[in-house]
Amino acid sequence: MPSIKELVGQLGGDQEAAFRAYKAIEDIVTRASAPENDKERAAAAADLAAELNAKTEPEKDDKGKEKPPRLIHSARVRSKIARLLGYVAADKEVPALVEALDDLDVREMARFALDRSISPKTTEALINALEDQVGPDFRTGVVNALAKRGCARSLAALKKTAESDEDRPVRIAAVEALANFADPSNDALIAKAAKADCPKCRVRANKARMRLAETLCKAGDKSAARKIYKAICASDACPPQKKAAEMALKGGN
Repeated sequence: MPSIKELVGQLGGDQEAAFRAYKAIEDIVTRASAPENDKERAAAAADLAAELNAKTEPEKDDKGKEKPPRLIHSARVRSKIARLLGYVAADKEVPALVEALDDLDVREMARFALDRSISPKTTEALINALEDQVGPDFRTGVVNALAKRGCARSLAALKKTAESDEDRPVRIAAVEALANFADPSNDALIAKAAKADCPKCRVRANKARMRLAETLCKAGDKSAARKIYKAICASDACPPQKKAAEMALKGGN
């Protein structure tokens, strides 16, 4: 059977050959990701990580000057590699994925791969990407990835983003993400966003307040949830949100 390196070399070929190669690597990755196949997973992850940012050997031009190495694979192929790596990556593969974040054409799939892992190293990589990378769409994706992690580092990064990020789409996404954490103090930032100049942002923030209250209820903190419901009822939120808060209060939440 061809190695991962050989199969990756076929990903840039004609459509049929590329499809067969991708499916072959996908089969390897699927088998390797089984709980009992740690050794196979580590080997597959290492092979894919090596190909993700693989570069040519140093060369010299006609004048004898050394030319900088070039990436061997195209952005399209590297995106496929990153996607496959996401299924088997562990801490050792994080540096390769972080390096791929610097490529505008590959970074979204690198983020996807980081998103699939909940290790502290991938969390740190996502937080750094949120702080350093440009582009609201990509950074919103990073916010959504951090929203799935219940750790203190993710919450701190989301609070900072919700309070002061310069990109409005990223800021309101972080506000919404705070509703996933059963922390009553998050309501202060969400309530502040509910008074923003942008009408759509106000609606989204008030919906986030409702979700935060629901999150607190599920976590057993009904007292904090009722406080938020009452605040929504007394605010200038839209009628549907105020009615939903009233119903939650009547229902004993």
